[in-house]
Amino acid sequence: MTTAAPGSGFKLLYVEDDDITRQTVLTLLERRFPGLAIQAAHNGKEAMELYGTFAPDLIVTDIKMPVMSGIEMARRLLERKPSLPVIVTSAHSDMEFLLESIELGIARYVLKPIDSGKLFASIDACLTTLSLERELQEQQAFVRKLSRAVQQSPTSIVITDPQGIVEYVNPKFRAFTGAAEPEPLGRPLAALLPNGEEIWARVKAGGTWHGEVEGVGRDGLPFYQSSSVSPVMDESGAIANFVAVQEDITERVRNEREIEQLNLSLSARAEELEIANRDLEGFSYTVSHDLRTPLTNINGYCQVILELYGATLEEGCKEFINVILNETISMNQLIRTLLEFSRVTRAEMAKSPVNLSEMATLIAAARQLAAPGRKICFTIEPDLDAYGDPDLLKVVLENLISNACKYSGKREQAVIEFRRMERDGEAVYLVRDNGAGFDMSQADRLFSPFQRLHSEREFNGFGVGLATVQRIIQRHGGRVWAEGEVDQGACFYFTLPGPQPK
Repeated sequence: MTTAAPGSGFKLLYVEDDDITRQTVLTLLERRFPGLAIQAAHNGKEAMELYGTFAPDLIVTDIKMPVMSGIEMARRLLERKPSLPVIVTSAHSDMEFLLESIELGIARYVLKPIDSGKLFASIDACLTTLSLERELQEQQAFVRKLSRAVQQSPTSIVITDPQGIVEYVNPKFRAFTGAAEPEPLGRPLAALLPNGEEIWARVKAGGTWHGEVEGVGRDGLPFYQSSSVSPVMDESGAIANFVAVQEDITERVRNEREIEQLNLSLSARAEELEIANRDLEGFSYTVSHDLRTPLTNINGYCQVILELYGATLEEGCKEFINVILNETISMNQLIRTLLEFSRVTRAEMAKSPVNLSEMATLIAAARQLAAPGRKICFTIEPDLDAYGDPDLLKVVLENLISNACKYSGKREQAVIEFRRMERDGEAVYLVRDNGAGFDMSQADRLFSPFQRLHSEREFNGFGVGLATVQRIIQRHGGRVWAEGEVDQGACFYFTLPGPQPK
């Protein structure tokens, strides 16, 4: 273990008017006390000036000096700091001054010619006293710090004697339990803790206990504590005290139980959804097979009637049969649309990088081939990449581009644009057309199934396409919205988040 040099951390001011004596003593002091910071002054006045900047812990001074004597200097310094240690060096002829120094409270002096051993012994004694005082001050500061920490601790703290009788509780304990000022003191620790007897049986032999306990507060409501009780040993290893630390975890426990209950509810809800999905799959099968089969039969019989008996039927009758035939076709298309809507909203997603530009170009070419007599100008920004399920994103673009073609059908030349823009630091894809547009006051209906802003006579359809687009984009974690103006075209926007870091 490294031992600090004598006087480490302390300062000494040596006051002596004789140059030879001053230099000799300074040399001896620096050798004997290498850890001591030393400065010298020629007289009392110079020492007074040094005192304010150097702030010595100890002063060694001669008595007789010009300008200001050591006695006068000591008197003034002791008025500032009565505890300042002062060692006086004096000749035998200065007995009167020595008596005056004793009256000032200076108890240590060394006669001249200076005996270095006696001077060192006096300085050693003063440094020992200063070290003890400093250590005591540090201990007192540490105790005050501990006291403040215990007093202001956010946890409840209880300290007992070796028999477990409460000697101290901090303010948090009283706030937590509502205990009156004298009530906990003098009582057994076991009486203050829920299940206290069981806990005390564990710790009284020197063990440590930690756990969570439940109790009932004075308001009659349950409370929960995270508690620990530990012995505190003295220097001999005997139990000096017990310390109980308690933290109020009532809110945490209540939150955990609420979360647990919520998880149970979610599990039940998930089971209900699983049953609903199975029912939906059963319904889809029914629609796909059982419901479409009669429609197919009706459609077939209508065609047979027209084929076999068309020549003999009245025109009105043939018209009715044609209406039935067309309605079965329309009904079959509606069923197919519903099944497609159900499929895209429930299908498993397999995400990967997707080139939307290439996808949109193929869809635009197909639309152009389907309507060779129309003038349609497609503008598709190249290299628009995204991340998502390719099959589902294809459904999104097919619906948006098909809608743009349909609602711009009355224009001499349709203009349809697909590109990407930046909005608030986010990539936004858009499909814009110069078609019929819509009234923005009705925009909230656009993405609802079977909601149409235009009549069947104006534009055919079932009103499921945009609802499908919204479901797919939402499943990808994105957003979709629209802007438009009547007879001025419409623009549909959507976002697609990138891959999430693992």
